[in-house]
Amino acid sequence: MYTFPKPLRPGATIAIVAPSAALADDDLQEGVDFIRSLGYDVKLGRSVGAHWGYLAGTDELRAQDIHEAFGDDGVSAVLCLRGGYGAARLLPLLDYDFIAAHPKLFMGFSDITALHTAFQQRCRMATVHCAMAMSLGHTASDYTREQFAQGLQSPFSARSLSLPEGTMLEPIVPGCVSGPLCGGNMMLLSVLTGTPYGLDGTAAVVLLEEIGEDAYALDRMLCQFEQSGLPERAAAFVFGDFAHCEPTQKSEYEFTVKEVVFQYAQRWGKPALWGFPAGHGRHNAWLPFGSTARLCSTADGAELAITAPTF
Repeated sequence: MYTFPKPLRPGATIAIVAPSAALADDDLQEGVDFIRSLGYDVKLGRSVGAHWGYLAGTDELRAQDIHEAFGDDGVSAVLCLRGGYGAARLLPLLDYDFIAAHPKLFMGFSDITALHTAFQQRCRMATVHCAMAMSLGHTASDYTREQFAQGLQSPFSARSLSLPEGTMLEPIVPGCVSGPLCGGNMMLLSVLTGTPYGLDGTAAVVLLEEIGEDAYALDRMLCQFEQSGLPERAAAFVFGDFAHCEPTQKSEYEFTVKEVVFQYAQRWGKPALWGFPAGHGRHNAWLPFGSTARLCSTADGAELAITAPTF
């Protein structure tokens, strides 16, 4: 059973922390201004703006920033700055009992998958896979911003998951099942496999997405998931965006990303769909990890909905 953090009230404070890569040349202010335009206050953590190599400060600083955000009674939600690299380095440094005792809405994607999985496994706390502070600026699609704005008001509530105009989900394996939603970035899930923080995925609807990896690299990750038993444990699979994963020139001696994914998903035999707008693509949906999701995949199409909790 998961703990579901409370929805945000108007005027609530959202802390921005940087568990992964450092602030780049991109303008964070646009994302902050957008959040404030929704009626929320913003508090920047000490890791935001810090630099230690390619990381946003030392491991100790970034871990402490997370602890301070969860322990601050004036903060209602924790939003990650960006992804990149480094979140997995924090996992042994975090006090999961402390975080579980101070549950708050936690949001991010990409490298933040490491924290989603750890919080779900070690804290039994529901989290949200969604856009981050640096991806909410002017380059964000209207869909992404609308998903974020609506999600803050009702982060885990039951609802059909809307799609951007023109988006069609493609069934891979037919079937209708329900289970807790989890998953995220394939590379991070692969790295955590076999560790105390790895994704269990039992009876779950598992999201998988990736960026900038060739088909053979995705093949390797899917092979690892298969041999670690994830397809046997999981109830269903949602394949999201695979941005910049296709070769610029197609060779007759290569598989496409879609071909590789379909090979594995069809062999696994669990209900599965392709093309959900989540991850590093143009659109990024608000996906409440820990909520019960219902996936229906038929010859006529596919859909994904959140069915519980109902508050």
